[in-house]
This record gives sequence, structure tokens and C-alpha cells, in this order.
Amino acid sequence: MKKYNVFKVLLIAILATIVVSFLIPSSIIDYTGIEKGNINPINFVDSVSNGLTSFSVFISAFIYILCIGVFYAVLKKSGKYEVIINNTACKFKNNKGLFLVISILTLGLLTAVIGDIFPMLILVPAFIDIAKKLGYDSKKAIVSTIGAIILGNAGSLYTNYVNQILQVTVSTSIIAKVIILVISLGSLIAFVLLGKKAEDVTLESMNDKKALPISIAFDVVLLLIVLGMVPWNGYFGFEGFINFHNTITEFTVYDISLFNAIIGSTLSSFGEWTIYTISIVLIITSVVLALIYKIKVDGMLESISKGIRVALPFALIIVVANMVLVGIYNSGFFITVISSISDMKDSVLASTTLSALSSIVYPDYTYAAQFTLSTITYAITNTAIYVVIAVIFQAIYSLFLLVSPTSVLVLMGLQYELVSYKEWIKYIYKYFLGLLIVLFIILMIVGRSYISAISYIVLAILVVILVLFIVLCKNKKEEIKMIEKPEVKEETKREAVKKTTTTKKNSQTKSTSKKTTTKSTSKKK
Repeated sequence: MKKYNVFKVLLIAILATIVVSFLIPSSIIDYTGIEKGNINPINFVDSVSNGLTSFSVFISAFIYILCIGVFYAVLKKSGKYEVIINNTACKFKNNKGLFLVISILTLGLLTAVIGDIFPMLILVPAFIDIAKKLGYDSKKAIVSTIGAIILGNAGSLYTNYVNQILQVTVSTSIIAKVIILVISLGSLIAFVLLGKKAEDVTLESMNDKKALPISIAFDVVLLLIVLGMVPWNGYFGFEGFINFHNTITEFTVYDISLFNAIIGSTLSSFGEWTIYTISIVLIITSVVLALIYKIKVDGMLESISKGIRVALPFALIIVVANMVLVGIYNSGFFITVISSISDMKDSVLASTTLSALSSIVYPDYTYAAQFTLSTITYAITNTAIYVVIAVIFQAIYSLFLLVSPTSVLVLMGLQYELVSYKEWIKYIYKYFLGLLIVLFIILMIVGRSYISAISYIVLAILVVILVLFIVLCKNKKEEIKMIEKPEVKEETKREAVKKTTTTKKNSQTKSTSKKTTTKSTSKKK
């Protein structure tokens, strides 16, 4: 069933990592550098414990997904969610493509500024529902939301772990990042607008003022996400929010901090929030909406139960996908892979290859940056290239998340719309290859001092593959047309024969009726 197709894909990925762990020896990193060891396979018993480790490590993301499920369950329980979706779609019924453009720019740019792919997931179900309401198919709805978030991360302006490990700043290679961001989002807009058009649908606006609190709730949550998760201090050195937070937490009455006593000491200042904080915001917002729409306690409990039940498969995708990460990290064989590939003279190609592989073996961007880049710094000692590696890693890692079998966001989108992984690859592969070629050319220009003839050969191979795919696709379409045309002609002939036969029968019937009428007339005379 398509409903569970993503878990089949993840199971195959886990089995593949187990097999590879029996083939590649592990390595460890110590104070002397990278030391190659013996084969350290991932056994089936370890795979079970890896699931428990994955759950404990990624429990914040797990809870966040469940909170999104509860939030949307409360919205639907109010009976006004469909009104919001319908009325928003009505605003774009005369220019449907404009909504896709707004969706891509909103999700992509906010992800690029925040530097995290999870916060914008709160908008994805609503944006997909609006796109479907406008008549777009599931794959286009997924790529204009999930795809926008992933490509926004490709040109992210702030990546904390990357900056720390590679010792670069926000302003480092800022022009290259902006170019990558513009090309990625611009090409995605062109891809969705030039593709299959939306189906004709009938939309009529619903005049219901009671739906207004839901619109306000979305605006408030989005505002808090931006204020809370944009790294103001990291971007601009702005410490106003931190100072304000310190001031209100230090205000005491009888040696008791009122802020900590009422709000809690775990709430950080704006700019330092995590998805756990956003989860709390979603819970509070859900309760407030339940009070506004007079949802009773039983109804609220029913919504919570339904929201958790619906969101559970999406939360489990995070856990199961990152079982690959935990298993490979414990095995240590990817350190050997990094060490071997890093020995290439063409550092740009080596970094590109490692970034692509990292998107498969380390589905979480934070841990991927931490594990992969820290190992690369041991393997590549030339610190001058770290600036280039920083750009390569975030661009290529994010791009390969569009097709990676362990890509958490893509698998969530496929699960939401019940689209199989195979269908998704058929839909996205040409766009993926085209953007890969463009980004690889940009990275070759940025790291022109660290490339060799091998990069040009790889680039030529990618171009040839893309051209072949395009030509084969055109030939298939022409063959289908050629097969369909004779069928149409035969059907036309059949219809013509039927019409002729019918006409003859009618004429015979008329002549017979005339003769009968003449005979009856002559008898009367």
C-alpha cells in the first residue's frame, strides 16, 4: 500500500547500511588523527537498540510533529479550517500560479534565514491543502512546500555547526550563498509553473467571520517562530533580546523571580528558541483556539487523541530514518569512506561527493554537519579550503535531500499525500539533475583553486546523462502519441461506419413508412 511505502524505503535503507557495514572497515578519530580499524558490522540486535537511541536523541523533533498534529486536529474540530483553506484558495483562483510562487518564497526564504528545516513544517499541511484546493496534483503540492524548505536550506545564510567546525563567519562566501539561494528557489518556481497545469475547479468564497481567529493564530505562531528562531546575535551581533530576557528574569520579589515562577526558567530569549519551544507555543495556541470555539473537554481530548494518531507515522519517520544515522555512527565505516575520498587531489569533487553521501547516511542536518565536517577537518588539513567546503556542504547536502531515501521531510510529504517514492523520483529526477549541474558549476567557480580535470569530466558526464534522459523522455512521448493516433483513427472510422449504417437504416425506415402511407391512402381512395 502507498500508505506505508515510505517505511518500506526506510527498511531497505537500513538493510543496505547493515550489508555495507560488513564490507567496509571502521575507523576512529583520536588525538593523532584518523586510525583505520577492523570491520565493525551493524547486527540486528544493535538495530533494535539503535531505534531506542534514535528516539531518545530526536525526541524533541518527535514531540514537535505530534504537536503539529494536535494543532491541526483542533483547527479541524473547530469546523472553520476548511473555510480558511477555501477562502485563501478563492483569492488565487484567477492566478493559481501566484500561490505556488508565494509558497516557495515564504517557506524557502524563512528557512534560509532561520537556518533550520523543521520550523516551517507548521505551514506545510495548510499550504498543501490550499494547493490541492486550487487543483494542483500531490507531487506539485509537495515540491512547492517541502522542496522549497529543502532548497531554502541549500542557500542558508546561517548554519551554526558548519560555521563553528570550519571556523567561518556569517559573511563568509555570502555572495555565493545568495546566488545559490536565488538560483535554487528561482529554478523551483520555473519548474512548478512550467509543469502540469492545475485542474479546473469551482471555488466559491464563504463569508464566515468566525474563521478569523484561525488566521490570527497562524500569524501569531509564524511571528513567534521568526522572532524566536532567527539568530539575531549570530547575524548582527544584536543582543537586545538577550539583555531584555536577562532583565525580566532577574526581577525578583522576595528573592523569587516572577518570570521563572510564572513562565518557567527553560524559556530562552528570542533568537535562541528551539523546536521544543515552538511545540509549547503550539500547545498553548491549540488550547486558546479550543476555548474560543467552545470545544468541550471531551472534544479537546478527542482532538488530541486524533491529532497524535494522525501525526504518529510522520513522527516515526524521524526515528526510523535516523536509525541509519545511529547505526553508521556506531559502526564507524563512514569515517573510513570520508578518509579515503578526502585523499583525492580534487578537493571540490571530494567535498561534493562526501556531502551527497552524508545526506543519505546522516538524515539530520545538524548531526551530519557535526560528524561529517569534523572528520573532514582531520582528513583535509589545508584550512584555506574550509571556506569552500562550507558552501559545498550546505548546498549539495540539501539538494540531495530531494532524492535521498532517508530524507525525512520528503518522506513526510509523500506519506501525507500517499505518493510512492518511485513516483516522486520519476517526477523530480530531471529537475534534480539540472540543478545539480548548475550548482556544481557555481561550486567549481568558488573553489577554482582546488579543482582538477576530473571535475570537468564529471560535469560533462552529468550533462550527457541529463540530455539522454530528456531525449529518451521525448521519444517515449512521441511513441505514445504514435500508438494513440491509429487508435483514434480506427475509432473515428468505426464512428463513421456506425453513422453511415444508422443513416441508411433511417432512410430505409423512412422509405418503408412512406410506402405504407401511400398504400393506406390508395385503399382509402
